[in-house]
Amino acid sequence: MEITVCAGSVPEIWVEQMARCEWRAGPFLARALREGRFEALYGPGARVLLLTEGEELISYCTYAAQDEIPDPALTPWAGFVHTDPAHRGRRRAGLLLQRAYALAKAEGHQWLYLSTEEIGLYEKYGFTFWQVMRDRHGSETRVYRMAIRHRDDSGILGKLVSGTVDRPLGSRHPRHPDMVYPLNYGYVDGVIAGDGAEQDVYLFGADGPLERFSGRVTGVYHRLNDCEDKWIVSVDGRVPGREEVLERIAFQEQYFMGELVMADRPDPDAL
Repeated sequence: MEITVCAGSVPEIWVEQMARCEWRAGPFLARALREGRFEALYGPGARVLLLTEGEELISYCTYAAQDEIPDPALTPWAGFVHTDPAHRGRRRAGLLLQRAYALAKAEGHQWLYLSTEEIGLYEKYGFTFWQVMRDRHGSETRVYRMAIRHRDDSGILGKLVSGTVDRPLGSRHPRHPDMVYPLNYGYVDGVIAGDGAEQDVYLFGADGPLERFSGRVTGVYHRLNDCEDKWIVSVDGRVPGREEVLERIAFQEQYFMGELVMADRPDPDAL
């Protein structure tokens, strides 16, 4: 799968699939794009985020300064969130909302807003119901928002830590036996995380299962829709690359929204 951020024009292959969408907002968005009215409706710099595989449009959403709520003080917005029915239930839209969050953070915003009639859906992606408002047509809609976290991880990155491995490489998750750990996973002794338990770590640099570890924190993976973060720890002195980290931890983190911070730099794509 591939994520593409389109500013301005969107290739017709994707617009055509939006136009055939069973959801009425899909054809509306397709018409706005074809007629060149998208930015006029949703603000300069409005973008369309696409999740595709081959020639199939799996999911899409927009990231824009404006939405259906006529209040310029509320910005930016994630809108037109849609996933093809054949791909639902696998948090595909979360990958795009994660990217929208990264765009909002890079622009220095404090909140990312979303307007919807759904109840209990966007909470899974880290949004919180804020209030009922009226859209530009006078209809009531539920407005959700997600706080943009601007954290300083300088006190964590580079820190020497030690602890216990409770899920060694090759072991299975205690509650989800289909999940096999491709790397050692444990916790830092004496450091309490946001969930009230000791700080979890993904361990890089060991070819076999471990019982104990000592190493240096080279990254922090912030879960955006959970109360805890995961530290990336090197036990052999090598600093793993960003793509390597994301690939190795995806077996578990694919079920969460998150951003990876390494070398004091936030991931610009938050993937």
